[in-house]
Amino acid sequence: MKRCMLIVNPTAGRERAKYHKNTLKVQLESMFDAVELRQTGQAGDATKWAEEAVLTGFDSVFCMGGDGTLNETINGLARGNKPVKFGFIPMGTVNDLARALQMPLHPEAAIAMLKNCRTVNVDIARANDRYFINTIAAGIMPAAVGHVSIEQKTRLGPLAYFLTGIKAMQTHQTSLFKIETDDGQAIYRSPMIIAMLTNSVGSFRNIAPQARVDDGKIWLAVFKDFNYLDLLKIVPEFLAGTPLSSEFMTLKTLTHGKITLLDDPFLSTNMDGDKGPDFPLELQILPSFLTVYVPA
Repeated sequence: MKRCMLIVNPTAGRERAKYHKNTLKVQLESMFDAVELRQTGQAGDATKWAEEAVLTGFDSVFCMGGDGTLNETINGLARGNKPVKFGFIPMGTVNDLARALQMPLHPEAAIAMLKNCRTVNVDIARANDRYFINTIAAGIMPAAVGHVSIEQKTRLGPLAYFLTGIKAMQTHQTSLFKIETDDGQAIYRSPMIIAMLTNSVGSFRNIAPQARVDDGKIWLAVFKDFNYLDLLKIVPEFLAGTPLSSEFMTLKTLTHGKITLLDDPFLSTNMDGDKGPDFPLELQILPSFLTVYVPA
């Protein structure tokens, strides 16, 4: 008997998720013999339930929610550490993984997609004792976007994060990072670093356009300090979709490495949209760890 666990964050998408959960459940019931619906009520629920689903023999796990619910579910699947197929209905502001997989961003279309779907392999990565599927970042911009209000996200969508981050960049706050990989070590003074697994970051594809969900690589961008003239140049190029040049950042790939913060004990990280682990960061790629439902 094929079983599926469906994990729903009922407050996701400005509480729109609760209006789509039954439609999704009906669709999944046409694909599986049994579907168990669970609705999150507090942080950690999705992680706990996804791990339980793996360990008790469910064939697939689906989640409906924003980037936080997606990250929690991925962490549960990783802790279970057994092959289970994974599906998700994006309900967040940015939905980078859905963009990278060319999935519909509207819940109705994403649910309808399941009538004719296939699966692909997708990488995830570990940072210390946690896992991410989109990004882990640190610096002035990631710190600033954590304070974007629900009203701003509703009104501007992903652009709210970009505008807030660009404003923060004008403060010229930088940190000193030591980055160790198989190629050696280097020290950078930077306003922001981002480790990525996909070509979509904050809905933009300028930073690592060649990144693929199954390339077995972590793409690490180390940004250079921007002055005001740099910002005047970079903003229109960024909004036009132009890939960022080495004039503004250093981009490298790695399969594992260590990032140490040398001068700012209070700088935190942002992982898939929420607070991430503290420095130092031990990064490790887990190639093709997930099997994900995508459009046929």
